[in-house]
Amino acid sequence: MDGNTMTMSDIRQSFRTPLRILLPKLLKSRDAWKAKSDRRKADLKAARIKIRDCSASRHMWRERAERFGEENRQLREQLELAQRERTQMQAQLAEHDKKK
Repeated sequence: MDGNTMTMSDIRQSFRTPLRILLPKLLKSRDAWKAKSDRRKADLKAARIKIRDCSASRHMWRERAERFGEENRQLREQLELAQRERTQMQAQLAEHDKKK
């Protein structure tokens, strides 16, 4: 009983319960443990897949947001430039109208 394999005579001497009763209970316990382990493995695999998918999605959305942010910045710069040019053109038109 120190970790080595037990013989049938050792089992009979160490347990008072008859083997016909003990064996089905041990097998049922083992099967329940294996089923629980299999469920946990499946849950862990599903969680890992979900984490992988969420991470990929988050990465895609972050890149998209950064791209749109950069595009927004460029469009604002173009708008400011166009407004400055418009102001300059209006000033030039006003000067031209004054000369006439």
